[in-house]
Amino acid sequence: MEQTYRYRPALFFGLTALITWVPWYFGIRSGAVATESLLSVAGLLGPFVVSLALTFGSGNRALWRDLRDRLFDWRRIRPADLLLAVVMPVGVLTLSVGVSMLLGEPGGQLRLSAADNLVPMIVLALILAPIIEELGWRGYGMDSLRAGLGAVPASLVFGVLWSLWHAPLVLLHGTYQRELYEMENPLFLANFFVGAVPVAIVANWFYYRSGRSIPMSMVFHSALNGAAVLLSAGQVAKTIATVFYLGIAIVMVRDRAVFGGGPRNFIGDPGTGEARPGRDILPS
Repeated sequence: MEQTYRYRPALFFGLTALITWVPWYFGIRSGAVATESLLSVAGLLGPFVVSLALTFGSGNRALWRDLRDRLFDWRRIRPADLLLAVVMPVGVLTLSVGVSMLLGEPGGQLRLSAADNLVPMIVLALILAPIIEELGWRGYGMDSLRAGLGAVPASLVFGVLWSLWHAPLVLLHGTYQRELYEMENPLFLANFFVGAVPVAIVANWFYYRSGRSIPMSMVFHSALNGAAVLLSAGQVAKTIATVFYLGIAIVMVRDRAVFGGGPRNFIGDPGTGEARPGRDILPS
């Protein structure tokens, strides 16, 4: 009989940082634009690679089945929540643009972006990054923290770690973080890293409300990136958006069905090692 799986959060986040940051480091050192771009994308595989390695290298069949079910059991997702996950990022950014215009920022921020590299950005930001990252972050990382912490502390810790994971991108040419770094106002770069924490809480509300559905997390991640990439919102508007997400996060943590309770290991009850069915991990 399998024993209850013991998550290894320190190993997951440590290896993820290593496997991500090493390619980014060599990309920075290469001095070649093509090599730097290739290695910057390769680094995104870090969470995904470590998640699969720890899951399938564990020898715990309950952990394998749990990952499979969270990937392919679409019954966990409520249609209304799915719609909200798509609409919320666009709505928040649109409202933020409106507030920024009242503060004197220019109009036209809701027009579609005219960036020369828009198609590659769409492929990377709306498709590849959400799929690859969420298979790591929600595939293993978040639940590994949740097994030792309550839902709110685990989400806060995850938000900080997720934010710091992006830090080396400031040194990679062609990245959004590098663009923020080169701006005169350091507040905009700080906003990116600070804003990751409330956004992580909101993302986890969708994740746990949908019975730990990884596709739900992918949809929200994609919509979040899509709003940022496709609309020409200025940095003042994006800073205002962080304030809105902070307010939304504060409201969401009051949802005790999702964020209530202490530490929880979803992979079986003590001594059984059996994964609980999806319906049992939906909030009641």
